[in-house]
Amino acid sequence: MQKNLIMAIVLSVVVLLLYNFFILGRQPALPPSTEEATESPIWEGEAPQPGEILPSSQLEKGEEIILENEYVKVVLTSRGGIVKSWYLKKEKKELVGRSTYSLGLNLFLPEGERINLSKEDFEVQKEGERRVVFTWEDEERRFKLFKNLEISRLGYHIFLSIETQNLPLGSSYELTWPSMIGDEYKEEERLVFFNDKLQEEKKEGVQRDYGRGVKWMGLRQKRELLVILASLDWPRGGMFRSEFWGFEDNKSESRWIIYAGPQSYGEIRSLNDRIKEINGEDYDLTGALDLSIWGQLSVVLIKILLFFYSFTHNYGIAIILLTLLIYGALFPLTFKQFTSMHKMQVIQPEVKAVQAKFKGDPKQMQVEMMKIYRKHKVNPMSGCFPLIIQMPIIFVLYRALLNFNFSDNPSFLWIKNLGEPNIPLLLALGVTMFLQQRITQKTQIQTAGQQQGMAKMMQFFPIFIIVMLWSLPSGVMLYWFTSTLFSIFQQFLIRRRMSPSQPAKNAK
Repeated sequence: MQKNLIMAIVLSVVVLLLYNFFILGRQPALPPSTEEATESPIWEGEAPQPGEILPSSQLEKGEEIILENEYVKVVLTSRGGIVKSWYLKKEKKELVGRSTYSLGLNLFLPEGERINLSKEDFEVQKEGERRVVFTWEDEERRFKLFKNLEISRLGYHIFLSIETQNLPLGSSYELTWPSMIGDEYKEEERLVFFNDKLQEEKKEGVQRDYGRGVKWMGLRQKRELLVILASLDWPRGGMFRSEFWGFEDNKSESRWIIYAGPQSYGEIRSLNDRIKEINGEDYDLTGALDLSIWGQLSVVLIKILLFFYSFTHNYGIAIILLTLLIYGALFPLTFKQFTSMHKMQVIQPEVKAVQAKFKGDPKQMQVEMMKIYRKHKVNPMSGCFPLIIQMPIIFVLYRALLNFNFSDNPSFLWIKNLGEPNIPLLLALGVTMFLQQRITQKTQIQTAGQQQGMAKMMQFFPIFIIVMLWSLPSGVMLYWFTSTLFSIFQQFLIRRRMSPSQPAKNAK
């Protein structure tokens, strides 16, 4: 049993470390520094077209305003009221290139006059840490435009509203985003939700222009990042160009939601529900996701979690029920695993006798050991096989909870936010793991000093787990805590149903 226990621990640690290092821990370039602004003019000569690649020095003019939450840091500038940096904190990725800008505005007046507001100076009024209002005015003609941005308390999206005053009849404006995510083009795929149907560039293809009926447009990197511009008020139309894409509208007041972040089902579903609350329409935003097989399996578990939440109205209870469901479904495999481990313990005296007798003849030792296994109907690998089956399920559940957004109801018992670390819960997890390890040792057959030395070393494993899980969301810790308690219960249940003489009886 000791070998299988160690293998279980090693596999768990390897899975978590690989996931955290290769998926969560990739280190791209840091966001552009906000301390290197120069006094050079932003643009010289004619105003550039939206999405045009510009020297970084031309983008640094103007007062910088920062909106941020624990997920994203957005840097805006008073020159144009544009986004010059959209940095994902957890993923450590920048979505806006150093020489491009996002959420630019072009104003179109009757008789063909065009004003690129991205080169105009805006007045800035910041309201708290999450909201800013940009104001531009043409004093001679008394044109006025307001650009209001508010970052969500949690998540990767921003609410934007645009208001115009005193514009002549027939005026319109464009809201644009560049055609690549970050500094490099990575085969971004264009998406559009038009007339309540999703069109994907690589499947149905997309048009150059869309009229009324377009609800949202987007840009997607394969299984990585996603940018969505969604209108809440039925815009005049949308367009895809080689260097930029976006919307056209002519309303004096319009509302928008911008999502720029990872392809997370939980985040996108939550945003889609928020839009439903605002205007009562389903935007089917989850259709924008391009997930791997692991991501799709995570979605299945998230849907089950949401099902439990629908009648418990508490994510903590929903996580506990989901964990019990998973471990209940795996109980037959777990029972088989513990039974095999127990049988291996019982036949250890015979195995060690054969090992001592044929110490100098490895081939004959293997022959004799196989005779013992056949005699007691024991498969030495059967204890590992159920574990191999369980590990992908545990990994998918871990991944599903790791990036889940609990913002609509984050508290549970003393835990204020299941999306943030919680030290008391982590310490409670360490205690339960230590208890589980002690119970396992007491029920083992101690056969060698080396095995006892390994057992002493394993006493420090809960401390290692506490250090490793220190920064994980408490939702993940709650899953681990519940699964550990359930595993202890399973051990007691299985031990009561088994006796040391079972293998011998079965062999008669």
